[in-house]
Amino acid sequence: MSYATLHDALKAAGFVIYTGQGEFSKTLFRISTMGNLTSADLGRLLQCFAILLG
Repeated sequence: MSYATLHDALKAAGFVIYTGQGEFSKTLFRISTMGNLTSADLGRLLQCFAILLG
């Protein structure tokens, strides 16, 4: 799956990811948090990954 596909699908679900920096931009992405993050938020993120990668 391309980064763009993953990014767009997660963004549609309310999550934003960023590419890695420098030479890592082609092999990994970053997740950051702002504000109050709950276990339900993490569960929803993991559900999104499961659906996208399933």
